[in-house]
Amino acid sequence: MVIRSFLHRLAVLLALFVSTQVIAKEFAFFHENVLGTSLELRVNATDESAAVHAESLALAEIDRLNSIYSHYNKSSEFSKFVSAPSGKRVSISNELRSTLQLCDFWKGKSDNAFNASTELITLLWQKAALEGSVPSSSLLSKSVQQMEKAHWEFDSQSGTVMRTSTVPLSLNAIAKGVILDRVADLVREKAEVQGLLVNIGGDIRVVGAMNSTISIADPRSDAINGPSLSTLRIADGAVATSGVSERFIEIAGRRYHHIFNPQTGVPVSHAVSATVIANEASTADALATICSVLSVPESVALVNSIPGCACLLASPDGLVTVSENWPRQQEAAYRSKATTLVSDQTESTLPEMSIEFEIAKSDDSRRYRRPYVALWIEDEDQFPVKTLSLFLMKDNPGPRWHRDLRRWYSDDQVRKLVDDKDLIETVSKPTRNPGNYKVTWDGNDDAGNPLKPGKYTLLVEAAREHGSYQLMKHEFELGTPFEKSMEPNEEISAVKIRYVAK
Repeated sequence: MVIRSFLHRLAVLLALFVSTQVIAKEFAFFHENVLGTSLELRVNATDESAAVHAESLALAEIDRLNSIYSHYNKSSEFSKFVSAPSGKRVSISNELRSTLQLCDFWKGKSDNAFNASTELITLLWQKAALEGSVPSSSLLSKSVQQMEKAHWEFDSQSGTVMRTSTVPLSLNAIAKGVILDRVADLVREKAEVQGLLVNIGGDIRVVGAMNSTISIADPRSDAINGPSLSTLRIADGAVATSGVSERFIEIAGRRYHHIFNPQTGVPVSHAVSATVIANEASTADALATICSVLSVPESVALVNSIPGCACLLASPDGLVTVSENWPRQQEAAYRSKATTLVSDQTESTLPEMSIEFEIAKSDDSRRYRRPYVALWIEDEDQFPVKTLSLFLMKDNPGPRWHRDLRRWYSDDQVRKLVDDKDLIETVSKPTRNPGNYKVTWDGNDDAGNPLKPGKYTLLVEAAREHGSYQLMKHEFELGTPFEKSMEPNEEISAVKIRYVAK
């Protein structure tokens, strides 16, 4: 009897314990026009209210920090500091002070490859593009000499800082990483969440009980569904990618990379896309910029010298180099010495169709929630043969958001009968403008098999929470080239299709 009573009480206690254990779910939020790019926020929380609270905290902190670091906003603390006359001491926040100190650290660590005054030559080359001629060597040499000097001086006793030059400055190469770190730490501290991923324009910070698979974009493709060089599992760490795959300056018919070498004053010539793993996003952000400037051997040597850091450097011709600590569990083909990927794409592997689309911007030009968007191909029987792109909140706040994409959701139920696959992926790639996307299609189905000749339909579906629903369709014959601009609507402001048959 005593044993039975004890077992009964134990069973009751176990039931109470189990009933209080709430399994955390992953919630996802997407916004456009955040720090001039896109924001992806993934939260492990027990319920929707906790996740929404985390989102609110993150957005508010991003706004607050942007009011400190932005050089686009003339009223920001940094802009006011930059405009202070040379020789004048001013008081600044501890946050701006610590970031300026980080700039000093990385400037010295990289032998001037990292420099907040790179803004000087950026403006110089932008002016040259308007005038149609490259800057003279004497002007570049003078600019480099100006950039090598100190641009501020700290006074530890008064807590002030003095501007020591009039050279333009920018924190673009590190501010995003600093913001990611502080947002992640604040949300983890203030919100009831178990884990968090913050992705701003391809720079990513992960904290807590959150493991995320990150795909490293191939610099040979600017499509969001393009091939990946590598995949990583990130937990309690950061990854940043800096590269030259998407933005150029054109002068007199010649294209120059948008990343400039502050050691020489000219655009980088080796065209390396650099992905860096580090414990903090600020470190990954700074090192990714440095690795885009230095030579590959110099970059690898620097990264190897910093504990907890690793890098993957890739050029558009397929040459890939990794540092000693680059994760090997999924990288058996990579070595610390340079190796060449298969870069001679044959005619059979070239994309057949490219689709460029733009998500409509909000009226007030501030950030805005990205609508749920799906792009896919159907055959004559309306069977979904290939999903090209999918933007939706995977588990937040529930399956009803899947169903807002009515046509895609219906098609996906059929697809899952033969292929139960997760179609959502986080991609680390260079920063791009908000709302503009490109996808490509090689004429194969989801299994990678070539489709048979016949009639197919490209569908673009968009649905916004508390907004409108839109479905765009264009029928085409497989093998018949065409170019098409689809009629814009409230959610999708532009769709341009270019199809080149094999």
